[in-house]
Amino acid sequence: MPHVLTLPVLTVLALVGACAEPAELMESLTTTEAASTAAATETGAGAPTVTYHRDVRPLLARHCLGCHQEGGIAPIALDSAAAAAAFAGPIAAATASRAMPPFPADNSGACHSFRDARWLTDAELATLATWAEEGAPAGDPGSAPAEPPPPTGLDGEVRTLAMAADYTPRAELEDDYRCFVIEGAAPAEGETFVTGFDVRPGNPRIVHHVIVYAPRSAEAVKQARALDAAEPGDGYTCFGTSQVTAAVAAAWAPGGKPTRYPEGIGVRLQPGAPVIMQMHYNTLAGPGMSDRTAVDLRVAAGGVTPARFVGLADLGLALPPGEAEVTTAHTGPAGKPTGAPMRIHGVFPHMHTLGRSLEIRHPASDSCVISVPRYEFHWQLLYFYEQPLVLPADPTLTITCRYDTRTRAELTRWGEGTMDEMCVAGLLVTDG
Repeated sequence: MPHVLTLPVLTVLALVGACAEPAELMESLTTTEAASTAAATETGAGAPTVTYHRDVRPLLARHCLGCHQEGGIAPIALDSAAAAAAFAGPIAAATASRAMPPFPADNSGACHSFRDARWLTDAELATLATWAEEGAPAGDPGSAPAEPPPPTGLDGEVRTLAMAADYTPRAELEDDYRCFVIEGAAPAEGETFVTGFDVRPGNPRIVHHVIVYAPRSAEAVKQARALDAAEPGDGYTCFGTSQVTAAVAAAWAPGGKPTRYPEGIGVRLQPGAPVIMQMHYNTLAGPGMSDRTAVDLRVAAGGVTPARFVGLADLGLALPPGEAEVTTAHTGPAGKPTGAPMRIHGVFPHMHTLGRSLEIRHPASDSCVISVPRYEFHWQLLYFYEQPLVLPADPTLTITCRYDTRTRAELTRWGEGTMDEMCVAGLLVTDG
C-alpha cells in the first residue's frame, strides 16, 4: 500500500496488494459518508463552482475509472455521482499527495515528462479539492462534456498469446506472483520485434499487474521451462522477476491502454522462444476467483531499430535493519560499451517491498534521468519519455535508492526472493 497515505479511509482507495479488512472498511465508509453529509450541509448556500458531472467526472474518466468502476480491481467504484461523493474528501487528499492516480515517477517536468502519464495538473488537483470543500455536488448530468472514445486497438500484425488454462491464485497468499511460459511468440526462423502490446486481463478484479519477459538466450528458455516443470500445475512462483535472464517486452497495470513503443523501435524476441508472462494476483480482491489473461503483441519482422534493455544496478546492497531511511548509491556504466551515443526511450525502475524512492542521474552533466519519489512495488511501470533522452557515448550513471527497513531484524542483501532487495533499472535504449 502506498506509504504516503495517512488516513485510514484511504486504504480502500489504494489499488495495491492489500485491501482493508471488512470491519475497517465499513468503519471508514461510515466516517466518510458522515463527513461528506456534514460538508454538504455547511456549504448548502450558493451555487457550487465545481460539480461531479461537469468537472469531476471527466477527470475521473481520464485517470481513475479504468480501475475504479464496477467489476474493476479497485475496491471502490467512482463512476456515479453518489458513489464518488461518499469519497470526495479522500479523493482530494489522495490526489493532493499524489498517491493517486498511481504514477510513482515525477512527471512535473523537473525530471522530464512521460507519455500517457496518469498525472493530474495543479489545476485539476484544485478542482477535486474545491469539489470536496463544497460538499461534492452532483450538478446537472446534461452539463457533462463528451467523454473521449475508448482507446483503439493495435494496428499491424498482432499475435495473441494467452495462458493455457484458468489459474486460481493460492488462497494462502495475499499476493501471488506466477510466471507462465507461453509459446508461439516468435517463429523459429527470422527476426521478430515487439513494437507494441495490449494486455487483456481475464479477471480485472484480481489481476494487479502483468510483465511480459523475453528470454535472452536458449539457456534462459531452458531454465524457465525447468522452473515450470518443477512446480505442480501451470506456471511457477516468480516474485520480483522472471527468475531467468530476460528483457521486459511489456509492462501493464490496471487502467493501462494499448501501448505502442516509440516510433521505429522494437524489442527483439529470440527465434522460436516463448515469452514469460508474470502475473501479480491480489487474492484479497477476489477470494477464490480464477483468471486466464491474454496479451496482444504487435510484431514486426524488420524495418525497425532494435531496442534493448540495459541494466543499471547496485548489486552490493547491505541494508541494516530497523532504520527509517537507508540510502544506497551506485555509479557505473549503463550496459556494455558501444562507442555510440545512447538514446534512452524508456525506464523500468525496480526495487522490492522495502523500497521508497529511486533516482538516476548523469553525473557528468548533473542531469536527472528519472526520479521516482514515491516508489511502490505494487505499481511497477514502464515509463516512456515524451522525447528520447540522448546521452554521450558509453555514459556513466548513478542510481540512488532509499529504503525503510524498520520491518526487518536482520541485514537485507541483493536477491530475487521476497525478503531480499534490489536497486536496479532497465533502460530501453538504442544507439546513435
